[in-house]
Amino acid sequence: MTWRSFRSGLVKVHLWLAIMLSLPLIVIGISGSALLVQREILARSLPAASTVGERKPIPDIVAAAKVSAPSGTSAKRVDLPAAAGRPVSVRFGTREEGKPETDIYVDPVSLKVLGSEPVVERGPILAVLIGIHAFLAMPPPIGLPFVGWMGVIMTFMGLSGLVLWWPRKGQWKRAFFMRRGATGVAFHLDLHKMVGFWGLIVLLAVSLSGVYLTFPQTIGPFVQNHFPGEQVATNPLPGYTRVTGPLGPEQAIASARTAIAGARIMSLELPAVENSYVAEFAPEGFAPSEPRVLVVLDSATGEVTYIDDPRNYSLRDQVLNWQHLLHFGVGLGPVWMVLVFLSGLLPLLFAITGLTVWWKRRRPLAEPAPEPAE
Repeated sequence: MTWRSFRSGLVKVHLWLAIMLSLPLIVIGISGSALLVQREILARSLPAASTVGERKPIPDIVAAAKVSAPSGTSAKRVDLPAAAGRPVSVRFGTREEGKPETDIYVDPVSLKVLGSEPVVERGPILAVLIGIHAFLAMPPPIGLPFVGWMGVIMTFMGLSGLVLWWPRKGQWKRAFFMRRGATGVAFHLDLHKMVGFWGLIVLLAVSLSGVYLTFPQTIGPFVQNHFPGEQVATNPLPGYTRVTGPLGPEQAIASARTAIAGARIMSLELPAVENSYVAEFAPEGFAPSEPRVLVVLDSATGEVTYIDDPRNYSLRDQVLNWQHLLHFGVGLGPVWMVLVFLSGLLPLLFAITGLTVWWKRRRPLAEPAPEPAE
């Protein structure tokens, strides 16, 4: 088989897959971008905490929130602000699983209650978007594998597109950008190729991670068999400051902070049935900010009983964790989040430009030949 015949066959496969499957790929991509937008809207819809100054102790914040909490509930968790101007969220509920919970928002400096809302795991808009993105609004046993195979198809389209894009000798200078003044078919073809090249890495990362998230039972064993996966125990750092119990919330955070390195406190679960604090930290530096570092402390003795630090995971577990980070655009900073959002729009752009080129090129072939002049 010659290169020309191989390339011609690849063009046909690339084209007809796009014609047959562009619609579900577009729906999956746009719904994924919509999910990301909704997540960011919800994260930024919290009331503003405008008072400037030092954060008050957690017991004072909990006491201020308690005034507005539903009767019969107690504080279970405190989410601390990641930046100035954000409120502290105190979650109230009963100790029974499945019972309604409420988040009370408090200005951490003035202790003013800024608002409250019931904790809803999945609102109606989110449920619809997830149903579309994960199942294409089909029953899960049918929709989930279908969406997973769409990820495989999208991966193939990206790789085959790279092969078809590959410039001939002497054409590399104009391969990475659009030709100046391009119009018509040339405009759509250049845009298709340029966006395909520059967006390929993100497209492959989102597609491949989506395939794993859809078929973890199939791909997980492969990863486990080909990557080292020794269990790594995380112990408190040498010389960490153990505070003799019983612990208060601020003491628990201070002690937990000395047990690990390079992390920022995000939340604290208050003692419940097991009488333990669970401090949640976001890794800092070059590490992804998710998954979070967990430090569990006995509230009576002050002992650190457990540390779960993803930075110490085996290579295998880190590879699996990265699938979530890459696909959902979390933990890797705002630039990656924007790129993931844009990747959801790529199937639409590819469909418009690619099918336009195909349609315009085939029209002369479909038109009848002119009658010969007499």
